[in-house]
Amino acid sequence: MTRTPRRAPAASVARPPKGQLAFEQLQTGSKTAPGVPAIESAVQLWREKGQPGVTNTTRELLNYWFVAEHRLPTGQPFQYHYFQREALETLIYLWEVERVRTRTQLLERYAHDLNLRLPKYDDFARYAFKMATGSGKTKAMALAVAWQYLNAVRENDPDYARTFLLIAPNVIVFERLRTDFGSGRIFKVDPIVPKHMQIFWDLDCVMRGEGERASAEGMLFLTNVQQLYAPKEAEPDEPDAMLDVLGPKPSGELTEPRRITERIAERSGPLVVINDEAHHTHDEDSEWNGIIRGLHVERPIAAQLDFSATPRFQTGELFPWTVYDYPLRRAIFDSIVKRPVKGIANIEDGKSDIASVRYRGFLVAGVERWREYREQLEPHAKTPILFVMLNSTAEADDVGDWLRSAYPAEFGGQRTLIIHTDRSGEVSKKDLDHAREVARQADRAEQGVNAIVSVLMLREGWDVQNVTVIVGLRPYSAKALILPE
Repeated sequence: MTRTPRRAPAASVARPPKGQLAFEQLQTGSKTAPGVPAIESAVQLWREKGQPGVTNTTRELLNYWFVAEHRLPTGQPFQYHYFQREALETLIYLWEVERVRTRTQLLERYAHDLNLRLPKYDDFARYAFKMATGSGKTKAMALAVAWQYLNAVRENDPDYARTFLLIAPNVIVFERLRTDFGSGRIFKVDPIVPKHMQIFWDLDCVMRGEGERASAEGMLFLTNVQQLYAPKEAEPDEPDAMLDVLGPKPSGELTEPRRITERIAERSGPLVVINDEAHHTHDEDSEWNGIIRGLHVERPIAAQLDFSATPRFQTGELFPWTVYDYPLRRAIFDSIVKRPVKGIANIEDGKSDIASVRYRGFLVAGVERWREYREQLEPHAKTPILFVMLNSTAEADDVGDWLRSAYPAEFGGQRTLIIHTDRSGEVSKKDLDHAREVARQADRAEQGVNAIVSVLMLREGWDVQNVTVIVGLRPYSAKALILPE
């Protein structure tokens, strides 16, 4: 495959030969999803033939995104990574050219494995994209939205969507996505919409809790999945007799917008659903998937796109509907994400039930390593963050208090953030406001937090570049076989 060299200085990478990738997978024992090898070969052949079978709009977008030269507002050259290009080409090939509209079609055509269990619910196209955290999934999502929307309005094709629902698994991931999609920022900053197509661009990006422009041609709703769940019936504060007299208690929200599902149902044309950190969607009978299937009844779903670094079942196998695989190992070799270094292996736990005593050796070693990074990053105006992962909220409180008292100049007061999460990874209400702010500001030098102590934050794909040292004080194994990766 030929590829225009990436001109951005920080990511001058070339895709290794296909044989080399296969050899690396063989050496590490890694296994991709059943349909990925055949899909990759088919997309490569289609590319070599000049990408036949696409609309004029799609052809112009592919050329603009991946062939034309771009510069950022700073004047620095920019080009999308090869794996972002391959992910979009795979999506376009399967949906637009091959018209694969169900997971059963996908498996029968590309997996060639009669022993695979067919999906329980299979009423619309569903594709999963395995892309390492930090490899630019958000940009791939934005390109997918532009491809569908511009084909819908420019080609006037009713099969393409003008309405999009982007779902985050929790508030922290929602805040990260809002930074990119709020007010349509990503579509203005990144080279996504060619100048000659700007006349067609009328996409309103509506964040959770916001109202939409009634006149907008297209609509992208961004929310976290908990906001889609039906409100639970609360126990009445008054006895039945008083309720008969006074009526039901009024809502505490004076300007509460209608539920997103109702607003989507009122729009015309098909819907595209995009799940971020989609490893949560493995359970076909979950409320998450049930809501999406319910939307399909009201507003036909053109495609559901699942993005995750770990689209795996509890047993560790990749989702069979995974169509593209850019693994963490490849991202490390490409210098896209940090190269992990295992720093400490021979320190023994202390003889104590108190976490800050039992793990004292590991904590001190982590602080010393953090200090080394602080010195190295100071000329670049970057602030490294120490991340400590523990077994329970009680341990997190103890270790956080110890960091503050043992190193007051570096980790005292608000410089250490303790984030409590429940078993689903949702941040507790008392930590929510501060966690939201840190999620938005963590990569800024002035944000003020030097250490984050938590239990389950890492399972949510929390993409913070300034985290340089992770002290993992809980087992690197789990029944779900997802957390270790």
